[in-house]
Amino acid sequence: MEEKRLKENRHLREQLDKLLKEARRNEQTQTSFDDFSLSVVAAQGPKELFDLILHDQKKFRIDEIRLCLVDRFHEVERLLTESYQNKYHGLSFIDTETSNLLISDIPDRPVLGTRIISKYDWLINIEETSKYKSAALLPLKRGDEIIGIQLLLSEDATRYNKSDGTTFLQKLGAMIAISIENCINRQRTLELGYQDGLTNAYNRRYFDERLKHEVDRCTRHKTDLVCLFIDVDFFKKINDLHGHQVGDAVLVRLVALMTEQVRSSDIVTRYGGEEFAIILPETGIQRAHEVAERIRSKVEAQKLIFDDSTLGITVSIGLASLSQIRLQKGSDTQ
Repeated sequence: MEEKRLKENRHLREQLDKLLKEARRNEQTQTSFDDFSLSVVAAQGPKELFDLILHDQKKFRIDEIRLCLVDRFHEVERLLTESYQNKYHGLSFIDTETSNLLISDIPDRPVLGTRIISKYDWLINIEETSKYKSAALLPLKRGDEIIGIQLLLSEDATRYNKSDGTTFLQKLGAMIAISIENCINRQRTLELGYQDGLTNAYNRRYFDERLKHEVDRCTRHKTDLVCLFIDVDFFKKINDLHGHQVGDAVLVRLVALMTEQVRSSDIVTRYGGEEFAIILPETGIQRAHEVAERIRSKVEAQKLIFDDSTLGITVSIGLASLSQIRLQKGSDTQ
């Protein structure tokens, strides 16, 4: 009888020890999650935020992470990535024009298991899918709107099972979604300080800062960069004859025409007055000449109508190439 009671006590102690260890693990996990949550919410910019989401989050026994954001108005990718010179590994964007059906197929709640790896590999661009044995898909929502998804991949088949609860993952997805939305809004606010109030082109301050970044990046990657400098011909005469309101309308229309002729990665800026500058990263002289001619001819063909009179405008365009400046500096030192 005594032996039986001792055996039961040992068994109870073992169970208690097991429960205590599990409780400590859960407490440590919760503490780590709380610390991670505070860091994500406090992230000051896109790079810090994506480093946390795509890299630091791996400390929760995650082998690989993919994050895909919905870019409904073709601005999210630009706002979150243009200030960073390298691509974020694991980050991608989709838009509603080409991927609306795919977006509508994203679930409202987290999904666990292995089937989602094959179902969403086309969306997240996963390589070597066979090495991952379990996964969790987290929809990122703000209100009723899906703003993205996160895929957590593990080589451990027991890491994510369909029978597991998803409350923790729901909280994680909600917290990440809030942080991403806050980051986008901060970038929008920051961008307002870099915009010309009349034309909505970037201003001279942004040109100076961005040019330095692009020169550093092109130097590091050994690629070329060209700047176009554009001046409206006889702009003072336009103001004198038609008034400043017409002159302002000319500048607004000119920016719209220039923006249509360049890539989304090119930077259109109002350099000052009727002078504009366009940064063309990773662009050689030949292509820059083609872009300049396209802008010149497009502007020349444009006829603006004001008070029943037709106004034609022309521009003069010059360019400067990073490679030519390097060559010139090299020859000067010889």
